[in-house]
Amino acid sequence: MSFDVTVLGSSGSHTGPGRACSGYLVRADGAQLLVDCGNGSSANLQRVTRPEDLDAILITHRHVDHCVDLIGMFYALRFHPSGPQPIELYAALEVVDTLTGLLSHDSALEFREVFHVTEVTGGDRFDVGPMHVELADAIHPVPTVSCRVEVDGVSLVYSSDSAGGPALVELARGADLFLCEATWQGDGEGYPDGMHLTAREAGRIATEAGAHRLVLTHVLGSLDRNRSLAEAQETFSGDLALADDLRSWLLI
Repeated sequence: MSFDVTVLGSSGSHTGPGRACSGYLVRADGAQLLVDCGNGSSANLQRVTRPEDLDAILITHRHVDHCVDLIGMFYALRFHPSGPQPIELYAALEVVDTLTGLLSHDSALEFREVFHVTEVTGGDRFDVGPMHVELADAIHPVPTVSCRVEVDGVSLVYSSDSAGGPALVELARGADLFLCEATWQGDGEGYPDGMHLTAREAGRIATEAGAHRLVLTHVLGSLDRNRSLAEAQETFSGDLALADDLRSWLLI
């Protein structure tokens, strides 16, 4: 049995130098789950696996830095040399309407033929091979889900975009690896409420949840990421790292 996650994009809100936006490939015992598909992440995906070999995709919300590359994926799968390659798509509310709104009428109709859509919200659960996926609603301006993926009692938790809160702490409880957004730096003053976390807040949530490892992701593309790492160390004393595109972590 194996269980790992590869970062396909780690930049928050917009791309950064050599960094794509949110995307993560989670694999266990041959099964492959793509979580989010932001700007540029599908190019990195194809350095690791083929889109048609994915077993399922989870899109956590409709903001383009988490979903827009699904448009390119649609065309790659729809016009595959071997014919259309359908894939299960678990999507938060409003995701599909946002994406199909970017397509022509005929392509919008075909979108659901390529992606077999299941709309999801907090409390939903589904399985992809040996991976059991549990979702929780995240605090964010649009419908958003955080996710917990478990394999044989080992857990990976991904915050997606979130302003934190008790539901995220509970979802991340005892996580073996907590992939948490840390969009901002400093004390958060001057930033809008209910949108994102600072690096210190990410560390604080990981500590409260008793997470074993914390990986900071979704750091704003223009920021000094080493400062984010230093600020998270002020509130989290465990194993801490920054997400880098194409870096992988082995859980089992």
